[in-house]
Amino acid sequence: MEVIAERINTSIKYIEKAYEEKNARVIQEEATKQVEAGADIIDVNAGLKLENNVQRLEWAVDIVQEVTDIPLAVDSIHPKAIEAGLRRCREVKSCIANSITLQKHRINGILPFVKEMGCKVVGVTIDEEGGMPDHAEGRLEIAKRLAETVDRYGIDLSLLYIDFMCLPVSAPNWYRQSLTSLESLRLIKKELPQVKTMVNVSASTWNLPKRSLATRTLQAMLMASDLDAVLLNPLDRELMATIVAAQTMLGRDRDCAAYLAAYKEGRL
Repeated sequence: MEVIAERINTSIKYIEKAYEEKNARVIQEEATKQVEAGADIIDVNAGLKLENNVQRLEWAVDIVQEVTDIPLAVDSIHPKAIEAGLRRCREVKSCIANSITLQKHRINGILPFVKEMGCKVVGVTIDEEGGMPDHAEGRLEIAKRLAETVDRYGIDLSLLYIDFMCLPVSAPNWYRQSLTSLESLRLIKKELPQVKTMVNVSASTWNLPKRSLATRTLQAMLMASDLDAVLLNPLDRELMATIVAAQTMLGRDRDCAAYLAAYKEGRL
């Protein structure tokens, strides 16, 4: 399972300040810490400001690549910013465009350059109107339509990550949303075995006390349903330890080698 690091995001106040001040050191230190904590991919998000999103993402991609060679997920609500960021990536075929939905402006604005560059792409289970079903069958239907759209562009479906979304269980009447996410994952894995699956696991635990406990519990459940990639905070040591342990207990760690290595390195 791939760990996508989420912390280069302007929702974190000091990251937003670093973008505003062009403070490369802060962004680079954040990237380095996430890699050292075990991230496989770094998500780079420059916020919602349309007027400077392209320049922000180009700058962030450049400075992150100065300190690490791991792939990047270039993340924006603005298709042109995603394209600009990806064009700065050295190994673009290993990188990810984050993301398309069924909305035409995102499909038309993103899939042509994804096809051109040969990179990966996230498809979020959001419909043409920007809505998302609150049941697994509806999310599966959108996932199928996203896969059909990607296939029509001549993009190999193995490059598509379906983000089936975790919604916060703490919101009114959403207390069963974690079950919906789990069922969505199971259906997508069954019906679309050629695509990959991913989710932001911490979204489900928003506003809960002892949030890390709830997040790592759900993470282990998602892994048991064969999740391919997860967006999370790799600096949460207990969450990362849970991933190591879950991989072992799911029979994906021959002779417990990764578990024993993590123990010797003090990561458990």
